[in-house]
Amino acid sequence: MRTIIALMCLLLPAMVVAWPGQTDFLSVLKNTNRENRLTVARKIYNDQLIHLDSTQAFVALNRMYQWATNIHDMPLKIFSVMAMGDYLKEYFSNQRNGKALEYFTTALNMASQLELKESEAEIYNNMGWLYYKQDKFPQAFEYMIRANNIIQKIGYENYPHASRYLYDLGYIYCDFGNYEKARLYLTEAIRYSFSNSLYAIRTLNTLGLAYRELKQYDSAILYFNRGLDTARAIHNVAWTGILSGNLGSVYYFLKHYDEAVPLLKTDYELSMASREWTSAANTIIMLADLDLDKHLVQAAALKLDEARDVLSRQTDRRPFVYYALQKARLFKYQKRYDSAFAYLDTARRVVGKLNQRRDALVFSQAEQKVAVELHLSEIKLLESEKSKMVLVRNFIIVVILLVLIIAAQLIFRQQLKQKKNKELLNNAVRQLHYYIESVREKNQLINQFKQEIELLHAQPEQYIMLQEKEEIAAKLKQYSILTENDWNEFRNLFEKVQIGFFSTLKQRFPDLTPSEQRLLALMKLNLSKREMAGMLGIAPDSIKKTRQRIRKKINVIDDVALEELVASL
Repeated sequence: MRTIIALMCLLLPAMVVAWPGQTDFLSVLKNTNRENRLTVARKIYNDQLIHLDSTQAFVALNRMYQWATNIHDMPLKIFSVMAMGDYLKEYFSNQRNGKALEYFTTALNMASQLELKESEAEIYNNMGWLYYKQDKFPQAFEYMIRANNIIQKIGYENYPHASRYLYDLGYIYCDFGNYEKARLYLTEAIRYSFSNSLYAIRTLNTLGLAYRELKQYDSAILYFNRGLDTARAIHNVAWTGILSGNLGSVYYFLKHYDEAVPLLKTDYELSMASREWTSAANTIIMLADLDLDKHLVQAAALKLDEARDVLSRQTDRRPFVYYALQKARLFKYQKRYDSAFAYLDTARRVVGKLNQRRDALVFSQAEQKVAVELHLSEIKLLESEKSKMVLVRNFIIVVILLVLIIAAQLIFRQQLKQKKNKELLNNAVRQLHYYIESVREKNQLINQFKQEIELLHAQPEQYIMLQEKEEIAAKLKQYSILTENDWNEFRNLFEKVQIGFFSTLKQRFPDLTPSEQRLLALMKLNLSKREMAGMLGIAPDSIKKTRQRIRKKINVIDDVALEELVASL
């Protein structure tokens, strides 16, 4: 704390250049009574100072700090220090995270000494948000829990920053994929007034996103439009673009493409102009997605090339998953199946890393620190007989808190596991689909080459070119039936989609040969006899004989009964 204060005192003489309107804001504060001064100072910061460059902002905040010191206004003094940390948190959360934390810690120490609980809660929340932006989830939840304990005692209706705090909670739940919980907090947030139009826009946008993910599209359109109206009213170009894109995405999901495309193009133009790279990347990829739906392969390829350039300018890995999936679609249309598989695998690995980032064990460090603080409080409280009752009360509170943390940990872990399993299953289904399509392509080529050979044989010998025969034979060999390695790869994909199929088959019908098991697996995929024959390397008539042999082994009357049995496995 002394270091921060000393630094500010040294900087003050050098900060003689004022930004336009600086004297005006000090005059406004001087003409405001003490009871309302903090509210006015917060509005000045949110409406004016937060939008200045770092030099101008810190000149203004240091002058506010000095004036508050001179008139002994401690709440205003604490706010000016906290605002310095908040500015660094908003614009330099990674580069100057240590400095922002120093400002917050200094403000917290001053607020704790004076027992200013509202200021303590606000600072704890800001510290939690700083850690969350740095992906330090254990520390983030620790400070969010501290803030929540204080706010619950005050009451949301009595807490002046309830809308801001509820937005932060709603955003975190939305980011973690718990959209129903996010909707509850965000709906509660808009019941209270906002001290900053930017937070109103963020809340409405996040609420729209939650409704969109819940597939409640009418509500999503409502809140995106409300946010868009607010952004246009304050002439915020970046948020006008982002909200246009989000609104366009809803129309895209509803297949109202005529309404979606203009909004998406607006988003892309404004996001690029305001350097909102993540929003721009998501939008150009969605436009490429639309091109692929219309089979405009070349146009989609150009947009995905643009997307790759935009993605390189930002650090969020989530848009890359969408990009990889669309690249896989593009390569599928181009019949480049190996490249399609590669991008699907890349998308799967990125999704895995994103899930690991949010491991439910984030609460463990918070639990440990709460336990340490409980131990220290016990030592102090045991100094007197009177303090024993307080000790029991605090112990019960901490036990309840720990139970809530453990319960939340289990819920998050289960949600992450379910989400990961669903994504892995969807990825396996796509890979198996592409795999079968690739085999069908090969079978078609094999039939084509066989027809060409038959035509050559039908011609007089003198017209048959040896070189031409060799070329067709080479092609036929290239597109021949699957090797043992191919079957192993196929089986791995098949088991991911049809879990336990082969083990159940072996357990119920141990006399089946490997080739008979393969035929039953292909029947499970509803392939035609010709397609199955191509994959097994036998004639279509052999499929009929093999099925008869299987029916006899497992005592099934006819093919219909056999197909019903396979479907039930």
